[in-house]
Amino acid sequence: GRFLFPFNDRIPEGKYSFGGREYQLDINNPEDGSAIHGFMYNKRIKLLSLEQTKATVYWSTGEEKIRGYPFVISLTIGYSISPGRLDIDFTVKNEGETTAPFALGWHSYFRTVPSSVLTGEFPCFFKIDSSFLPVGDCVSVCGTEYDFSRGGSTVEMTAGGKILDNTFAAPEKGGVILDNGDYKVRISQENFTYTQLFIPPDGDSIAIEPITSKPNSFNSPEVLTLSPGNVYTALVRIES
Repeated sequence: GRFLFPFNDRIPEGKYSFGGREYQLDINNPEDGSAIHGFMYNKRIKLLSLEQTKATVYWSTGEEKIRGYPFVISLTIGYSISPGRLDIDFTVKNEGETTAPFALGWHSYFRTVPSSVLTGEFPCFFKIDSSFLPVGDCVSVCGTEYDFSRGGSTVEMTAGGKILDNTFAAPEKGGVILDNGDYKVRISQENFTYTQLFIPPDGDSIAIEPITSKPNSFNSPEVLTLSPGNVYTALVRIES
């Protein structure tokens, strides 16, 4: 799965405003004419350390000139493997001289089978428009098809041509559990405010994406920012 940095999900037409200025990002999703998933997906990252059960990698926007994002911000990712568990910790740092907008996410896919069940105590979700962008306030999942607190079939989530590509407020406790019958994984997140759930058209997997911001965050009054020298840390834990 891609690491989504320094923004997650879509920015329509690649346009945003920040600090009284207008910016234009390159369009890398020709299907809807948006900028999507940040810049790391096709960049070479630097290996900082490698041990038997640990590794640390690093990438910075300052490695090359990026159209529409003149801010220098870095992401350090640390992997730690132990029996039945994978920890991935994230450190975002503003290495520039001006305050920078940012968002962070991980587009992590998990294989599903017809009997797969997803369980998560998401308190609310956002409805989406025709561009798959969240609209309105976060709506309580109670009494809706998006209430997965007691488990929901991943097959039924897209039955009848329904599309699941919604932003949820992060689970209140216990993380998200995917049970494929012969094995079960729990995905927990810290300092990721939201979780994006997406099932691709083939229905053979589900993306359970920890994200810090809703899609189109650079155009939101809730945009996250980092002052020069400041850091933001987050964690994803996968347990079996």
